Amino acid sequence: MKKLLSLAAVFAMVPAVSYAQYDNIYGNGGVHTGVYATEAEAIAEGNQIMETLSSTPSHELVHILRTPHKSLKHNSVEIYDADVKVKTVAAADGASMYQGFVDVEYRFSRYD
Repeated sequence: MKKLLSLAAVFAMVPAVSYAQYDNIYGNGGVHTGVYATEAEAIAEGNQIMETLSSTPSHELVHILRTPHKSLKHNSVEIYDADVKVKTVAAADGASMYQGFVDVEYRFSRYD
């Protein structure tokens, strides 16, 4: 009876010990587009990337956005804001070129 009681006590504690706590963390990162001759082309490419990111499943966003791979809860990545920005870069001949940047704000959960 004592063995049964001690075994029951061990099994009662297993779920409490194996339950891991996790934190919600906010991240900010993004994706660069190619370099284009016009600002409109850079914005169009950025909008296309933004739509692709919005439809990408959480477990695939892990590989696109900056996240801690070892302690990450893989299905927890969620984009909550995205914006397309354009910066001017100089080409080798001195001409102005445009590169888009999709600025993404997201959150994810990480195990302690």
